[in-house]
Amino acid sequence: MQDEDLVRAVIAAVAFGVMLAGHYIGDHWVQTSGQAYGKGLDTADCDRRKALWHCAKHVASWTLTTTLFLLAAGWWLRLPFEPAWLIAGIALNAVTHFIADLRTPLIRLGRLLGRGGYMDHVGVVRPAGATTSGPGTGLFELDQAWHIAWLAVSALLIAGPPA
Repeated sequence: MQDEDLVRAVIAAVAFGVMLAGHYIGDHWVQTSGQAYGKGLDTADCDRRKALWHCAKHVASWTLTTTLFLLAAGWWLRLPFEPAWLIAGIALNAVTHFIADLRTPLIRLGRLLGRGGYMDHVGVVRPAGATTSGPGTGLFELDQAWHIAWLAVSALLIAGPPA
């Protein structure tokens, strides 16, 4: 293994780890309740313009959170980020997060891939009744898997191409 390959591997590993931490903070601590409930296009009474706005606000704050985690780790560890690859990875992360958080694209993809039963039948029963999204549901689990997979792809992108 060449030194450049080792540096890229470290950048990818660190980027994935800190973006995963930033992802959970951004999705569960920074996101407002209004954004969480208003961003989906999958409700019968959905106002498309408002949903897009809630989703955009969430993805902006989420992207800022994951980026701060990434930049702080890069500074602390003195990682040699290449700005173009760093921006490409952050942008890929933001776009894929926005697509999934509108819920309808993720629901359609899940059904296309045969995960409809999982989305329809996996879920906790809450005191106020069952819901179709949010923690404890099949859709939420597919959403998180989608985000984590794209975090991994973004981390590899941030590391840059092989020399």
